[in-house]
Amino acid sequence: MHSHDHGHSHAHGHGHFHRPDWVVKGALLITLILVVIEFVTGHISHSLALVSDGWHNLTDLPSLILAWIAIYFERKPPDHQRTYGYQRAGVLTAFVNSLLLVTVAIFICYEGYKRILNPEPIATQAMLVVGIVAFVINGSISWGLASGRRDLNLRAVFIHNLGDALSNIALIAGAWLIRRTGQTLIDPIIAFLISGMIVWTAIGVITDSMNILLESLPKGMSLEGVANAMLEVPGVREVHDVHIWSLGTESHALSCHIQILDMPTSETEIICQRLRELLTGKFGIKHSTIQFEHTHAPGDFHRYMPEPAPGTEQK
Repeated sequence: MHSHDHGHSHAHGHGHFHRPDWVVKGALLITLILVVIEFVTGHISHSLALVSDGWHNLTDLPSLILAWIAIYFERKPPDHQRTYGYQRAGVLTAFVNSLLLVTVAIFICYEGYKRILNPEPIATQAMLVVGIVAFVINGSISWGLASGRRDLNLRAVFIHNLGDALSNIALIAGAWLIRRTGQTLIDPIIAFLISGMIVWTAIGVITDSMNILLESLPKGMSLEGVANAMLEVPGVREVHDVHIWSLGTESHALSCHIQILDMPTSETEIICQRLRELLTGKFGIKHSTIQFEHTHAPGDFHRYMPEPAPGTEQK
């Protein structure tokens, strides 16, 4: 028979950085203007690469809007309905944004296939100018979001805009090559390259966000490593039923059972405090629920007693 008591650690000071809200809000307006310019110029110049880049930038709008909303919800404190708060709002947003990116990539490939079958002349001068303007805009937005890359929500937006900036470089190079060689086939090839880059950048965010939503072990963390570190705390005899998951991008939680010798509650609290310090300092686990199971050291009282205790014999 085991006796149980519990140790709870709720470190709510998650130490989030100051999110660049002004960058997200400013990027919304600038991106909308850029999308209009790329669509109009792309249709006039018959550049599929420019139009596909416009579609790529268009997906930034819902991404930025959702990111803005997610930042607002992530800052809301826990309540009686959502006891962990809204930390996964940003993770869910990143997952949706990445799926949207993959859809756009498929659409661009389809348009590129049609352009190969029916090539059109391209106004390279307009393509070149808009490509340079778009590169400056997307590069500036990426630079502004660089400080928030540890947050999965803002990381998705950062990768989104960084991909835009890289695709702009391809646009500029493509415009120059088309102008020099006259090969319009370069235009759909660039569109395919942009699509591949979109899918490649989206896969990482999809994987990370799914791991958090499915409550998988946090990235870069070992269940065995955490358990072995806990076993090194003086007084801990056994660790089992260990569960570790992520509440958000940088917020992790743990629950486990720990076997210790039978001892006063005051001594139990010392062990619990050492475990909390270990989990927070070494693994970044700031929310832990520890259930102690008490046992006895081997001794005479463990021996089987075949005879009833004196005074209990039945007459």
